[in-house]
Amino acid sequence: MMNASEEQLNPFERNEIDANRHMSVVLLLAAALALLVWFAYIPNVFNVGDATYDIVICALPILSLLLCTPMLFYRSTALSNPIFKYYVLLLFVLTMSVLNIIMPKHGVLGWVVCIALTGHYYNPRVCRITFVSVAVLMLICLNLGMFYGEYDSDLLSGEIDTKEQTISNILLPGIYSDTPEGRMQYLNDLADAGDNRYLMSLAYYGGRLLFITLAYVIFVFLNKRTKALVFNEIVANNEIRTNKAELDVARDLQMETLPDGRPVYSDIDVVAELDAANEVGGDLYDYVDIDKDHFAFLIGDVSGKGVPAAMFMMKTITAFRDFAKAGETPAQILNEINSSVLKGNTATMFVTCFLGILDRNDGRVVYANAGHNPPLIGSEGDYRYLRCNPGSLLGCFEKTFVKDEEFVLRPGESITLYTDGITEARNSDGDFFGEERFLASMNRQNNVDVSGLHSAVRDDIAAFVSGAPQSDDMTFMTIRYNGPKDGEDDSGHDAGIVPEMSVARNIPEAGRA
Repeated sequence: MMNASEEQLNPFERNEIDANRHMSVVLLLAAALALLVWFAYIPNVFNVGDATYDIVICALPILSLLLCTPMLFYRSTALSNPIFKYYVLLLFVLTMSVLNIIMPKHGVLGWVVCIALTGHYYNPRVCRITFVSVAVLMLICLNLGMFYGEYDSDLLSGEIDTKEQTISNILLPGIYSDTPEGRMQYLNDLADAGDNRYLMSLAYYGGRLLFITLAYVIFVFLNKRTKALVFNEIVANNEIRTNKAELDVARDLQMETLPDGRPVYSDIDVVAELDAANEVGGDLYDYVDIDKDHFAFLIGDVSGKGVPAAMFMMKTITAFRDFAKAGETPAQILNEINSSVLKGNTATMFVTCFLGILDRNDGRVVYANAGHNPPLIGSEGDYRYLRCNPGSLLGCFEKTFVKDEEFVLRPGESITLYTDGITEARNSDGDFFGEERFLASMNRQNNVDVSGLHSAVRDDIAAFVSGAPQSDDMTFMTIRYNGPKDGEDDSGHDAGIVPEMSVARNIPEAGRA
């Protein structure tokens, strides 16, 4: 498992550390194999001479301990040292050399494993060095094995005719001893008799060299392909990092475009928050003081996601700030926004908006809806959806069908606006949070301020989705009217008394039809 520092490395560096770990484990297995060979040597299963037997019985336990040393660095920073791979490769080659000498008939597969593991480093120079070293050492070990290794009847049996008798077995007592010197004398006598086993060993070597050469070519070919894939991964990761950095900048710019989500007013409480599903999103909210008595607020949801939606969102906010002026009704402002975002809209994007203007003296809210979700109005325990004209989307057509309507907020009542990311939040079963759950969550909250209301609803959404990935932007804005600044509304009601909310009604439409 990679630690935090390894995650910062490029794939080639991480691969080398990973290869060092794998080699350490392989050497541990090689240590176990060496011990098994040692146990087999105790009863002399491999049929070697006394000199070889004594050397092996002493050397193999030491070699096994040496092969375990890389595991001491398994989780250390030493794995990232370029020298470490040469250390583990040297130990592996040493092990194969020893085993190839004492078991010449079975050692060739070990050389192939050595080449295969070396190829895991994706380093052609290391592969070539290992291949050349294996080719030379295999020849040396094959010849040493004739004198010190396991008895090989293909190389160590033959007939020598003398005047006295025909010698047909090296192990015949009293003729040639099974020692390095005895085997050398026997092989020399065979060569003098015309049966040169040294030349036969070269034939053995040629076949084995061909085998490991073929393995080397295969592994080099495969590793070149894998290296190319890793290189492509590096290029792709660099592009992702670059794009992410650019998107992070775009997100920062987008968030800076939005106003403070918790402004401080004496007569109203405002809390707004936007949680984008991606680095940038298409949801928006905004508010502005048109004059000392009127507070305009807007929420919207742009079609699509990503950078295009974010740019369209910023264009919408800019238009809102340009056209939200004293004397303009919400419908008129939305018509002006529509004209602005329609220009150059070759991508045929659109935005839904809900725009309201609050009269801070009496709580009267004039609003217009352009295809957006109806807001919730009311006070704690008594929130309800506002029945309003659905209107039409902005950015699609030159003519719009938005109209001005109004309702009155009494002191202590709120309007909560949201985007469909709230109601369409899904759990792992694909179920939506939905309008009913949203309304029930709002009505469960008692004796909380606006920030507490938002926090509690967010917790309910999080509990519902239960860790399922967020699929859409989620924007949530609540405006609570606290009453006129002088403590009494213009109808003479005391600001502390919350009369029943008036029913929303239409007022004459402003702007284009």
